[in-house]
Amino acid sequence: MLGDAPFDRAQLEARRLSPALEGSGRSVFVSSPEDLILCKLDWYRQGGGVSDRQWRDVLGVLEVQAERLDLAHLRHWAAPLELAELLERALSESGILGR
Repeated sequence: MLGDAPFDRAQLEARRLSPALEGSGRSVFVSSPEDLILCKLDWYRQGGGVSDRQWRDVLGVLEVQAERLDLAHLRHWAAPLELAELLERALSESGILGR
């Protein structure tokens, strides 16, 4: 569920239409990879920074989407969400900063 905060509205606007199932002719809206990363970083932080699952998910999305990610978007929203330090750590650990 999305709230009414600026990031929530931006996340809704950035959603993408994606095929639901091969051959079904149906589509669903999905979050952008950047917004998924930010949400998972927030969940990781809210959980005290101990959830290996959330951290692995963040690193996995970063690694798979690396060349397609909008780093400016990630950094733009990480600051007001107070996730900038975690984002930079994840970018470093995923190897994206070295590419």
